Order: sequence, then structure tokens, then C-alpha cells
Amino acid sequence: MKIRSHAIKSLCFASLLALPGCVLFPQVDDNLPPIVVPVEKNELSTVVKNTRPKGSTESKNIDQVEEGPGKVPAFSNLKTLTADDLVREVLGRNPTLTAMIAASEAAWSKYPQAISLEDPNVGGWFAPGTIGSNQVNFALRVEFAQKLPGRGKLKLRGDKAQAEASATEKDIEDVRLQLTEDARNAYFDFHLVDRAMEVNEDSLKLLGEFKQNAEIRYRNGQVPQQDVLQADVEIGLQKERSITLNRMRKVTQARINTLLHLDPELSLPPSAQEVSLEFEKRNSEQLREEARANRPDLRSLEDKIRADDAAVQLARREFSPDYEALAAYDSFWQGMDKQMQYQLGLRMNLPSQRSRRYAALAEAQSKLAQRKAEHKKLEDQINFQVQEAYEQLKESVQVMELFKKTTLPAIQANVREAQASYISGKIPFLTLVAAQKELYLAKDRFFQVQAEAFRRKAALDRVTANIANVEEGKSVK
Repeated sequence: MKIRSHAIKSLCFASLLALPGCVLFPQVDDNLPPIVVPVEKNELSTVVKNTRPKGSTESKNIDQVEEGPGKVPAFSNLKTLTADDLVREVLGRNPTLTAMIAASEAAWSKYPQAISLEDPNVGGWFAPGTIGSNQVNFALRVEFAQKLPGRGKLKLRGDKAQAEASATEKDIEDVRLQLTEDARNAYFDFHLVDRAMEVNEDSLKLLGEFKQNAEIRYRNGQVPQQDVLQADVEIGLQKERSITLNRMRKVTQARINTLLHLDPELSLPPSAQEVSLEFEKRNSEQLREEARANRPDLRSLEDKIRADDAAVQLARREFSPDYEALAAYDSFWQGMDKQMQYQLGLRMNLPSQRSRRYAALAEAQSKLAQRKAEHKKLEDQINFQVQEAYEQLKESVQVMELFKKTTLPAIQANVREAQASYISGKIPFLTLVAAQKELYLAKDRFFQVQAEAFRRKAALDRVTANIANVEEGKSVK
């Protein structure tokens, strides 16, 4: 009977030892939905929700991720394409922004990990020689241990994780600004090609009129056949330019579709005929102040400084010990009274390796100093970027006004006068052709200056983090 009693005790003990294994290594059902741990975020964490593209899901299974660009045009219901239409679609479709949002969510998931205690340890052992012994009782020990970090360490780890996660949110806004600028630049390249094609068509029509004038005067014996042949040469050159412009339009179309994560060959509606641009009313000092207040990369760097500061404080706390709470049931103590069966204890490390901790503290302090220097450097860069973009935009607006008020009207009048003078025989045909060339070159130059002005306005919006223009944009007629 005593042997059976010891066997029962051994069986119970084996079951007790198996219990921690069931807890620590459970069978996971792959069909269960993922567990979402609620994380307390600061007010900046709402950026993740606000910047999520419409129609996107919280997460995608790897097998469900789309492969390759889309095949359906993005603007099939539009007659003309505007810059604002393109910006909205790019912010909703471009995978770069989706990747940054996922990275931010991953960073915020580090917070509950940083503030959590380590898993407790459960152990047990017994003396096999006591099984069935007539001299001593069955000897068994079961132990439970929980590590406890020193005072304030968990909070500092959480602060560091939150600051790093907040920095990733600012990176999302920085990507939004860059994508907006890229979309606007791509649009105005597209717009420039459309306008150049219109200028080329107008030039062909005008050259056709010149050829008719030359043919009439040639039949009347007023000019040599060379005038007609020269007209054919100029028409051939313009048709050659049409081929080049057609290639340029397809390239800009492919660039836009790539930003939209679409097939490069998908068609796009024509760009708007006219665009309006008002010069920036704020002065450069106001724009620099706005940039320093709103630039997400500067705010991101400030969050990283907070994270590095928490790392310095955490390195200082490493000079204090960590603890481990212990609880045990012990039947190795023999005797009739069997005292000291239940035990409680506390264990701590001795932070004696101080040279390693001093080196870690010096490393954290150096990284913090580096980050602060980078912050000052970025402020200087922002001041320069804003001033440069402001002066460039100012130049473009002034040149546009010069073209509208002086250059284009004068050249158009010159062409009309040259055509009338040629018909009346006052000037040769080459002079008429030269006037026509000046006209289409001036128109091309005007549209180039116009496109450059809008690119510079997009650059100014980015360097000043002009969120209003990014979200809504100016009306494009």
C-alpha cells in the first residue's frame, strides 16, 4: 500500500510538472483571429487613422496582397484632369504611404511590449530516491519566480517606445508632403506637354496658311518656288516635333500611372486648359516660421530626441539592481513537524560591471548630442529651403507676368504684321518664317515658365508643410 501511495504521489507530481508546459507552450489554432492589444497613444497617434487611404483594410494577409499595378484607369469619368484630382488619387493609391502607415502601426505595437513584465518562470524537481523509501518522505519542490525591473525602468522603456512611434507618424506626414509634390510635378509636366502639342498644332495651321500664301504668289510669279519649298521644310520640322511630343506625353503619362500604382500604358484624360496661380502673399520670414512650426521631419526629429533622452535616463537606471520575486513549496525538509514547506524570497542582481554601464551611458549621451545637432542642422536647412523656394517662385511669377503683358502680345502682333507684309511683297518668306518661329518658341517658353512656377509653388508648399494646400489645393480651371 505504501508503494502504491508513493506511485500516486509520483503521478501527481508528474502531472504538476506537465502543467507549466501546457501554460507556457499552448497549442495555437491558426484559424483564430489575431489578438489586438489596446495601446494608449498620445494625441498624435490619430494621424495614423486620418492618413489611412479610403477603402484600405486594417491589415492584409500575405496571400491577399495585390501583385503588380492595377489595370483599370483612375480617371475614366473625368473629361479633364486637374492637379487636385491627381493628388487625391495618389494619396489614396500610392503604396509608399501604405507602407509608412504599416510601419507606424508596427512601431506603436512595440509600446505594450516595452511596458510588459517578462513571463514568469515555473520550475520543480524531486528526489527519485525518496520514492518508495521507508526512511524519508517523498521529496518535492515547486518554484515560481517573477522578474521585476528596477523602479522607473518600465516607464522609461514605454516613453522611449512611444516617442519612436510618434516619430514614425511624423514620417507619414512627411511622405504625404513628398508624394503631393511629386504628384503636382508630374501633373504639370503632363500639362506642359499638352500645351506644347497645342502650340505645335497651331504652328502647323499657321505654316499651312503661309504655304497657301506662298503658292498663290508663286503662281502669280511674284516669288520663286523656293518659298513654297521652304514652307514644306518648316512643316516637316513641325511634324517631327509632333512625334517627339507624342513620346513625351506617353512618358509623363507613365510617370503619373506609376504614382497611382497603375499600368504605365493606361490612358489619361487631357489636362485642364487653364491654370491659375496667385503669388504667395506672406513674406519669407512668415513662411520660415510656419515651416519651423509645421515641418513633420523636424517634429519627427524632436520625437527621436525624446526617445534618446529616455534612453539616457534608462542607461542611468541600469546602475540600480533588478529584482526577482520567488515563491516555493518545498517538501525536502524532513521531520515530523515538516516546517518551512512554504517559502518566499527575493533575488536581485548586483550591478558590479560598472564599466559596461558607464560605456552604455556614454553611448546614449553621444547619440542624444548627435540628434540635437541634427535638429539644429535641419532648422538651418529649412530656413534655406524656404528662402530659396520663395525667391524662385517670385522669379517665375514675374517672368509669367512679363510674358503675358509684353512678350506674347508683341510677338503675336509681329507675326500678323509679317504675314501682311509678305502678302504685300514687302518682306521675304524667310523673314515671315522667322517671325513664326519666334511665336511658337515664345509660347513654348511661356508654358515652360508656367509649369516651372507651379513646380516651385509645390516645392514651397512642401518645405513649409502647407497642409491646407496639400489637403485641398488651389482651384484649377
